[in-house]
Amino acid sequence: MNYYIITTETFELVDKSQVHFMHKSIDKSKRLIATTEDVVERIRKFNNINTCSSYTFTNSSEWVGDGTGVEVEELEDGGYIPQIDD
Repeated sequence: MNYYIITTETFELVDKSQVHFMHKSIDKSKRLIATTEDVVERIRKFNNINTCSSYTFTNSSEWVGDGTGVEVEELEDGGYIPQIDD
């Protein structure tokens, strides 16, 4: 699995069938994704699931806004619902 931060525009181009997890930034300009796809156009790539999760806790105001972050378990369990993509 690959873990990335990408722009909203790049997210429109990725293969949604390969996206296991997606979380929008608070301002909706970026997406945190877990995917089997290799995304070349990215803001950031994480080495592993733990680094990805830690980043969201360190930068919680950008991702969750309540002083927490995206837990490893949330990334593992997945969560992408195409109908809520805006």
